Amino acid sequence: MRKVIFTICFILAISIALCQPGEVNKNITTDKSFQKFEAVFLDNYWKQYPSASIFAGYGKYYENLVIPDSSALEASVAFAKRWMDSLKHIPFDKLSDNNKISYNIIKNQLESDTWYRTVLKPQQWDASIYNLSAECFYLISQPYASLDERLKILTKHLQNSEDYYKAAFKILYRPTREHVELSILQNQGGLDVFGPSLTDSINASHLTGAEKEALQKNVTKTTNAMKTFVDSLKAMVANKNFEFRSFRIGKKLFTEKFKYDLATNLTPEDVYKKAVDDKFIYFNKMYIVADKLWSKYYGSQTKPKDSLMLVQLVINKVQLQHAKPEVFFDSLTSQVNQLKSFIITKNLFDFDTSYPIIVRLMPSYARGVSVATAEFTPPYQKQGPTYYNIDDLTKYPKEKAESALREYNNYASQFLSIHEAVPGHCLQGIYNNKKSSDVVRSVFQNGAMVEGWAVYTETMMVENGWGNNTPEIELFLGKLKLRELANVIIDYDIQCLDKPKEDIFKLLVHECFQTEAQAEEKYHRATVSQVQLCSYYTGASAIMALRSAYKKKMGSKYTLKDFHEKFLSYGSAPVKYISERMLR
Repeated sequence: MRKVIFTICFILAISIALCQPGEVNKNITTDKSFQKFEAVFLDNYWKQYPSASIFAGYGKYYENLVIPDSSALEASVAFAKRWMDSLKHIPFDKLSDNNKISYNIIKNQLESDTWYRTVLKPQQWDASIYNLSAECFYLISQPYASLDERLKILTKHLQNSEDYYKAAFKILYRPTREHVELSILQNQGGLDVFGPSLTDSINASHLTGAEKEALQKNVTKTTNAMKTFVDSLKAMVANKNFEFRSFRIGKKLFTEKFKYDLATNLTPEDVYKKAVDDKFIYFNKMYIVADKLWSKYYGSQTKPKDSLMLVQLVINKVQLQHAKPEVFFDSLTSQVNQLKSFIITKNLFDFDTSYPIIVRLMPSYARGVSVATAEFTPPYQKQGPTYYNIDDLTKYPKEKAESALREYNNYASQFLSIHEAVPGHCLQGIYNNKKSSDVVRSVFQNGAMVEGWAVYTETMMVENGWGNNTPEIELFLGKLKLRELANVIIDYDIQCLDKPKEDIFKLLVHECFQTEAQAEEKYHRATVSQVQLCSYYTGASAIMALRSAYKKKMGSKYTLKDFHEKFLSYGSAPVKYISERMLR
């Protein structure tokens, strides 16, 4: 492995220590020195992981593409070890509280990187991580340079795409069927990135004939490599004798992944127990609301004695109020505009209305996991749109579309827009990029904070009058809370307790009132991810606890807007670190 060479003269002392991890770097004793260290570390991190740098918006290494072979794996492990050694030389106790947060985030990232590659080893069994379409879409679409320059960068980035996909298939060892099927779906969808839209961009550019020819050659090479990769994966699935591994990672790996991914003081068992206990609390609230709504939807019809059945019957009626597939997208677009106006009127945030939040149909390469997602402007870029992606329900089979629309009916879809767009993910993503004081917290985002924030805003908006306190809104807020805590339960049940699909569906459909389509989607997510489903409930619970403690601390000076602004100013840091600062 080549030594890292630093060329910036003002950090020469730091570079010497980094190249010689065994020597204590006595110069790193101040926050200013730590900030220099951080800048050097991040530059080298993006050099090591150029594809990740694309999503972060750090344009220096966009042209590079790492071939996922054993050499790259060894280089990644060595990289993390070298920088961990350097990090140990920094006197943690002498750093400011803010820099202590960044120190801990860097430490967790390096430890996590090593653990992923040497213990969890998703490079062997998760075929879905091999897909060039998303990063190429960013290279083409993000406004970091002129169109001509972006296309030239894309040409170089795709030079070794054949080797990338060949190495990806070679390194796979007994992958899971679920990840193989997801990879097939997303790579096939990713071919759209290199389709007519890119052709139009090439035609509209000012590239020379030779430059256009070189780009088109590499695009063709890439799409052929993607198709070959997909065909190879399809052959795996078709081979009845091929031995797939289980998608269940087991309790030990789940616990370790939970620690690295969520960075919380809680254990999976702590969160699991709280979720099981809270399930009864939220159900009782839903029962009270449904009991009051019974006569509105069923008149004088006798109420069932079974409380679960009563709630489900009321939900069934309310869920019939939903958009048609062809207008679902427009209805969510309208909701986003209303939500923007609401948070401004209620003075809940210093919301920058000039920052674009664009509602769009979900790109093909991102489909197959959920109905809606949020996509942020890369942290280093500081400009460009934030996207609220909506899947195209007109492409669903009729029964699947109807089931999805009942799940995201006129009331539940409002919470979908709150969670994914405003003031959930899209708004938090804007703060993450524009107001965070340290880019480390923006690029190494903590899943529990990000998802927890989106979940927190669902309750917060209703608390402040969204939905006018209608019982239907209250009912579906409760249903949403059950869904979020059920995420924890099924994630743990599936990955750690080996519970079968039948038990998972019983919980989701009969006890948490989800539609068959939603339960199927959630089960699928739990088979192609681990721990991520725990992030929603874990993070939201921590944020609610912090808000209560902060309100008590501030007394008469407390305002909800002040809490939001301070909390979001820490970027996407783990909630436990934010709490330490806000409650100090």
